[in-house]
Amino acid sequence: MMAATQSPVLKPTVLWAQRQDSVYVTVDIKDAVDIRVHLDETALEFAGRSGGDDQSLYEFKLDLFAPIRREASKWSAKRCPEFFLRKETAGTWSKLQKSGKFQWIKVDWAKWADSDEEDEKGGFDTDDMTGMDFSSITQEAAEGSDDRDSILADLDEDVAVETEDDA
Repeated sequence: MMAATQSPVLKPTVLWAQRQDSVYVTVDIKDAVDIRVHLDETALEFAGRSGGDDQSLYEFKLDLFAPIRREASKWSAKRCPEFFLRKETAGTWSKLQKSGKFQWIKVDWAKWADSDEEDEKGGFDTDDMTGMDFSSITQEAAEGSDDRDSILADLDEDVAVETEDDA
């Protein structure tokens, strides 16, 4: 009898960019499911599975470079999990994490703006994000509605189909 092997926990690629007042973090997992997030003033914890056939488990805990204002922060999981973190004190962070250098954290050059370019580039687009209590976020809460679940549940129900032969 073969022992069941558990797939390893992976680190996702994390992209980040900043403005003087905020940090934008993208977790590069397309169509993530089973998302669990915990955010406090000094750390971001994330766990989730990739969508599709792969279903790999990704997790990380990140001690942030400086404190953030959790109540003013937002997130979305529409395509990839994205976080808008409001800095407690305006200024430039030299890196996303408090200590060390992690291979899986990269600068998001498409969103990056140096302090002298911020007026040109403007703030981050957070229209699709919602501010919420990060203490126990579920995928359902991240997407904002369970309407899709009820629609999908209908697909599992047996449907009576009449044909002309039955009449």
